[in-house]
Amino acid sequence: MLDDDYNQRHCVKCGKIGGILTCDGCSSTFCSRHAMQHRQELTYQLETILQDHDLIQQNLERSLYEHSLLQKIARWEKESIRKIRTAADTARVDLRQITDKSKRQLARMSRDIAADLNSSSKADDFSEKDLVRWMKQLNTLRLDIKSSYSIEIMEDQRFPIYPITVSHNKFQNIHKKNPNPAHMSSDDGVECFFKATNAASIENNGTIIKHIGPDLDVAHIIGKNFYTHGRHTARFKIQQLTRPYSIFFGCISSSVVPEVLTYKSSSVVGWFGYNEIYQHGVWNNNANVHGYDSYQFDRNDVVNLTLDCDQQRLELFHERFNKTHKLSVDIDQAPFPWQILVVLTHEDDCVKILPKR
Repeated sequence: MLDDDYNQRHCVKCGKIGGILTCDGCSSTFCSRHAMQHRQELTYQLETILQDHDLIQQNLERSLYEHSLLQKIARWEKESIRKIRTAADTARVDLRQITDKSKRQLARMSRDIAADLNSSSKADDFSEKDLVRWMKQLNTLRLDIKSSYSIEIMEDQRFPIYPITVSHNKFQNIHKKNPNPAHMSSDDGVECFFKATNAASIENNGTIIKHIGPDLDVAHIIGKNFYTHGRHTARFKIQQLTRPYSIFFGCISSSVVPEVLTYKSSSVVGWFGYNEIYQHGVWNNNANVHGYDSYQFDRNDVVNLTLDCDQQRLELFHERFNKTHKLSVDIDQAPFPWQILVVLTHEDDCVKILPKR
């Protein structure tokens, strides 16, 4: 005969008294039918966890072997090799031009001396003064030949091939200067810098950003305003830059929050250094195709970044050259609202937002 305590137990599903199984995991009691159902539920949850793990494993393998950063490194390698080969070819051409010109000049001097000597010798018409003159000419020719060999190969320190490094900027590590969403501006607010990754600081009430190092550690800075309609322009002054120019001006969709904030995201469009444009993760540095020449940018230059929501495009206007560049924005990949995105690469590079005209 069962004791009273056993008889008082009941199934948590149907309330049937006299449950036959107590689950060690949840400490609940079930009748025989619901015990099997509970076990099936646990099995289903386990299968779901296994599926999630498989997806994570696939993403992990993809990130290790198919990551777009590997393509970036390959492009840097290819571009560096191209620059080195171009510099070497130019140096070879310069060397040949210098040596060929020197050889022609020396050969002409030698022929002139030889002609004078032969003519005077055949005519038997020369004196001590002629002998002294010819000796001086030969000494001069000898010195010129010797000096023609004094060619140096010099390294121009202004144009190094910069190494690349890899940094990982977690989106959740962004320093929020004004984290309260209620305080964030809409289309009509005065633009200022709102938040930045670790390599940058926001100063002067959000109007100045500065790369605080280390050098080549990519710093992402996002503007405060959200843009959904109309046409809006922000003016920036490049207060400090390190050659080669490597500052990004563009926009990012605030609707698509990536795990890692990067200018190579599919939700980002804009212009970078090395003649690079980024359009929804697609990279292009062929200035002959898009007409954007980043090497024209210099310290104290002023650029205007226009977010044209109605036309779904960005415009970058270089005031000193009076030149405008345009990029279309696919709102399926970068849906509204948009925010301004600036990226700094070199230590001490500094950008300031200027008042509207």
